[in-house]
Amino acid sequence: MSAPPGLPPPEELLKRAEEVLGELEKGPWPSHVKELRKTRYPLHIYGVGLVARKSPWGPGAVTVKYVNTGVLSRWSREWVPKGGEETHFRVFHTPGKFWKTDFVRQIVKISRELGVGLIELVGQTGAFVLNLTKDKAEEMVDALRSIGTDVGGSGDAIRSLNACVGPALCEFALYDTLKWYAEFHKDKRINDAIATPNFPYKFKIKLSGCPMDCARANRADFGLIGVWEGAPEVDQELLRRKIEAGEVDPEKLAADCPSGAITWDKEKKELKIDGTRCKKSMHCIRSAFPAIKPGRKRKVAVLVGGGVKGRFGPKLGWFVGYLPPDDEGLRQAIDLTFKVIEPWDKEAPPKYRVGDYIMQTGIEGFVQKAGIKLEGMPPLAKIGDEVPFAVLSKEEREAYLSLVRELKERV
Repeated sequence: MSAPPGLPPPEELLKRAEEVLGELEKGPWPSHVKELRKTRYPLHIYGVGLVARKSPWGPGAVTVKYVNTGVLSRWSREWVPKGGEETHFRVFHTPGKFWKTDFVRQIVKISRELGVGLIELVGQTGAFVLNLTKDKAEEMVDALRSIGTDVGGSGDAIRSLNACVGPALCEFALYDTLKWYAEFHKDKRINDAIATPNFPYKFKIKLSGCPMDCARANRADFGLIGVWEGAPEVDQELLRRKIEAGEVDPEKLAADCPSGAITWDKEKKELKIDGTRCKKSMHCIRSAFPAIKPGRKRKVAVLVGGGVKGRFGPKLGWFVGYLPPDDEGLRQAIDLTFKVIEPWDKEAPPKYRVGDYIMQTGIEGFVQKAGIKLEGMPPLAKIGDEVPFAVLSKEEREAYLSLVRELKERV
């Protein structure tokens, strides 16, 4: 790989990197650089990347006995002077990421003795990551298993699951994400798929308790998001008191609704929300809670094929229907995971995410191959072969195709 243009000679590059890192240590705020200096992390490589304005890391993996998924590793690019490597485990989180203090002490001890003294608790994937040194990798695996956790979620397997804190801390949670997370992990099929890479590529499962989507389930291969049917509930009397106290501006609330579902009656001093137009953005609920709350008829929306990276670029998940937010819905969700996996696992080329596979087969074909039949699936075609997600009927599609053929012949 060629070096980024305009970089100074190696020694000068390291000097400038140290200057940048020094600047990041200044100021009254806590400095991540100052804290990283206390660890054995290769900080100079990070600094070189800041100067170059380009990632100094290349992907890699390390083989460790009794860890089938392998261990993620990053090696510095060839243009990085005094290069090095960074290796890390993804470690199982507890539901909601609640830890007992004795568990934290044991993790810190393992990190200091067998790793580099650096722990990442909630990175962009929501994963719990322990940085380590390769020569101590097998010892670290044994140490983690001895305190009741394990390594997993790397490679072409089900990655570490991510769930929001749900009803433990959040008043907006519409189903018990912590219970669902725990039950997913208890399922042997899930654990086998986490421990052993058998798929075309990685597969991520994320659970968010409400449409604010704190776990970013909308960009997972299999996402579950708590929603409700119809309009939010409005406590008109409480809302009037909040308006009189200056806490809520009803006209602004209506104007800011992205779907225009909210109207404010000045004379009656009533806020009305059209449930058929409500897109569940949560804006009105966040602005006026608890005067406005989610509706009582709750469901779990299922999305498939989301992802930030892929052959066809970033994409949000396709909505395929609803599950009930109870134990029966939970059982269906675990089974549905493998319905989604089955056609992708059989037919997708290597390094294709579920969303990439759907881009090839079409969402209609994918839903049929996976045998997905859920409440609230997108409308079927009106005439002929009824296919989920079809916007036009078969008759209308044929008419447009005929028009295209005719125009093609003329041109």
